[in-house]
Amino acid sequence: MLKQKTTVLFIIASIILVTHAWGLDFQEGRYEITSTIKMPGMSPPPTTITRCLTKQAPLPDQSTAGPNCKVIDMNTQANTVTWKMECDESGQKMRGSGKMVYHGDRFEGTVDNVIMAPEGNMTVNTTIKGKRVGPCQ
Repeated sequence: MLKQKTTVLFIIASIILVTHAWGLDFQEGRYEITSTIKMPGMSPPPTTITRCLTKQAPLPDQSTAGPNCKVIDMNTQANTVTWKMECDESGQKMRGSGKMVYHGDRFEGTVDNVIMAPEGNMTVNTTIKGKRVGPCQ
């Protein structure tokens, strides 16, 4: 359970830290965001949330990203952002990379993580899709 919570925090932190490139083709509004996590021996069902996203805060839950994550490489080209990241959350070390592509009223991306644990490393792959469903309320 700790690994799953840590993985979710890492994914959120990854997305939050890479969305600083406000010049992307992105429309503000209410978005339905679906994340699908795949990991060995456990593939939880997709999680869908609805959030109001703005150019200043394209993904709003910034307070959930731990301060122990850092981006070590980030590139923005046109509407695509790629990054590499490292985290150390309560002794749980993780490394990851990701790619997000923005298309006006939608976005999609992947986050690939390796959680380093004494019993062995675990790879976690996440697919993220978002679509605008209307104006913010």
